[in-house]
Formats: sequence, structure tokens, C-alpha cells
Amino acid sequence: MTHSSAQSLNATHVYRRIVTPVVAGALALVSLTANADWAYRGDVSLQLRAFTDNALHQADQSVSGSVSGNAEFNRPVGENGSFTISPFFRYDTHDENRTHVDLREFIYSHSAESWELNVGLGKVFWGVAESNNVVDIINQKDAIEGASPEHKLGQPMINLLLLRDWGEISLYVLPGFRERTYPSEDGRPRGFFTVDSDNAEYESSNEQNHIDVAARVSGAIEEWDLGFHIFHGTAREPTLQFPSFAPFYYQMTQVGLDVQATLESWLLKSELIHRSGDNITDHIQLVSGLEYSFYGVAESDVDIGVVAEWLYDDREEQADTIFQNDILLGFRFALNDEQSSEALVGVIADMDGGAKTFTVEASRRFRDNLKLSLEALIWTDAKDDPLLFQFAQEDYVQVELGYFF
Repeated sequence: MTHSSAQSLNATHVYRRIVTPVVAGALALVSLTANADWAYRGDVSLQLRAFTDNALHQADQSVSGSVSGNAEFNRPVGENGSFTISPFFRYDTHDENRTHVDLREFIYSHSAESWELNVGLGKVFWGVAESNNVVDIINQKDAIEGASPEHKLGQPMINLLLLRDWGEISLYVLPGFRERTYPSEDGRPRGFFTVDSDNAEYESSNEQNHIDVAARVSGAIEEWDLGFHIFHGTAREPTLQFPSFAPFYYQMTQVGLDVQATLESWLLKSELIHRSGDNITDHIQLVSGLEYSFYGVAESDVDIGVVAEWLYDDREEQADTIFQNDILLGFRFALNDEQSSEALVGVIADMDGGAKTFTVEASRRFRDNLKLSLEALIWTDAKDDPLLFQFAQEDYVQVELGYFF
């Protein structure tokens, strides 16, 4: 590649990731200031990550910091309509890909007695499991932000929701695709090789302009909440091509089921999908488990939940996910105090190779508008796992202080 070609690619990369959303955000803010009827909320957070080992790749930082901000602006439109704008930004001291601006939502909603219409850039969540939501397919994940299902890129959509006595039918037309985000060469945590996001390829000749479609039917039968969906379009999770490690976004059809039963102190959960396509092996993925809650432990205000889940992919060793045959065991603590103190501690163990991933998440509020969060991620016994071995020295502890307004 020539120097001028590289400059052109870099310019395109910067434009796509920074300039376009900044301009869109600026236009949104202009519209906000033009009308005083907007309600808003948001937060600004300072984040610090400390890595316990030297990386096995070229990123050499042991500590990195960043600042981020979220906001949500809502405005009623007429009697039955509303408009929502949710901008997001992060500046990272080391990872240029993690420095980005995005519009999570830019969507108009209109509600009627038996239906609701949503048009614009939106976020949708499907799923009931704790460890991995295999049914959650509408939005692209913002993978450099973290594994939480709240970290999503806004998806262009036309969504018609039909309300029925027994439940609801949700229909989607998705005219546009967002590519997955990945760490840069200087980013951590990541694997040995940097993903070449600038040279992504597509099975569809329409590439990012392919129009995806989806539908979901959901309802409740006594204690059971049920959801069935079908999706056809561009896979949100690409395969990585060798040796360039450029993402390849294939076309696929996914059908799935999510089930949750609430039986007093028990929660029974399950997510099941089948994926098929010309460029993937037809396969089934399953996440199934339970959660049991102990309320008022030792006559205190403390609640403790025990979570257990099984994660399975019938492709086994050929799977492109780390969850081929794994077990999650976790403990959820809620102090039920004025500070909303809570914690989740868990381990996901590979039943075949023995690799383990330990996670800790904890948070506590201070006053009315400050929140301190702690996160830790540790990989162990991963030498025989070709995917997890790359993260053997990527263990980190993260502290975040957020101001809410």
C-alpha cells in the first residue's frame, strides 16, 4: 500500500468514527437549544485501568485512563409522540479506537392504543441470561467499551410494535449496518493480533447498506415469559480472515427462543438459537441456567443470589466463540442500603480445556449524584485454549467514578 493510500484510509477511518457522529451530535444539540421542553439526564465518568502483567503484544502500558460521557434528551411531540437523543463520547489516553463519539439513540416514537412506531437510530435488548445473550441480535456491540449488554452502537431501524392482549409482536426493518469496534495496536485488553477494521469485507454486495429484517413475538403464560424471534441479514459478529485479521461480515438467518420463569425465589432462564448461512456452519448455541435468591440473609437487609448457567455451542472445537462447553457460577450481593451497594462475583469455567475467567463487578453510590464502580477480569489455566491463551497476561482491575446529572 502506498503512503498516499494509507493516508486516505486513515482519513476515511477518522471521518467515519469521529467527524460524522460529531456533526450529527452538533445538529442534535442545536435542535435541543432551540426548544426548552427537553428533559435530560446523563453522567460523566473518569475511568482508570491497571494491568497486572506485561502484554504479550506491542501495547506496553500498564495503566490507562479515560473520560466518558452519556446523556439522554427526551422531548414530547404532540399528544402521542416523543423524540429521544442519546449521545456518547469517550477519550482514552492510549487506545485511539476507544476514543470515539457516537449517537446511541436518535429516534422518534409514536404510541397508539394497540401499536407503537419507532423510527431512527435506536437500541434494543433481547435476552434473559447472565453470562451471554445469544438471542440479542439487533444492535452491534461496542466491544471496546466492555461486555455489558448496555454497550451498543445505535442501529438504524423502522420498528412497528403491535400490542395484543396475550403479548406483543415487534417487526423490524434495519436499513444500515454498524461495524464492530476493536482495540487498536496500543489498546488493552486484546489478543495477539490487531483486527484490521479498515479493510472489512462483506458477503453482501451492498456491504453496509444491506437491509436486514427481524421479527419477535413475546408474551407470558402464568409464570413463564416467552420470546421467539427470527432475523435475516448481516451477522453482527464477524469471522476474522487469516492472515490479515480483517473482519468478514457474512449473511445469516437466526431463529431463537428465550424463556424465563419466576417461581418464588427461583428464576429459570434459557436462550437458544440456530444460525445458518452459506459462509458459516449451521449450528446451535444455548445458554441455560437458574438463579436462586436468599432474601434478608441472617435477618439483615442483605440479599444474596446464586447464579448457575451452562453455555454450549454444538460446533465444539470449530466454534468461533470461547463458549463451546462452559459453566458459569456466580454470586450476586445487594445490600439494599441508601447507597445502592451491590456486587457480582463469578467464574466461567471451560469444561473441556479447563480455562477459567473470573469477573468481579461492584458499585456504590455516594450522595445523590456520585457512583464508584469496580471491575476486575482475570484469565487462568488458559494455556491449552487457543482463544483464551491470548489473554493470559491481560488481567486488569478497573475503577470508575461517575457524576450523574
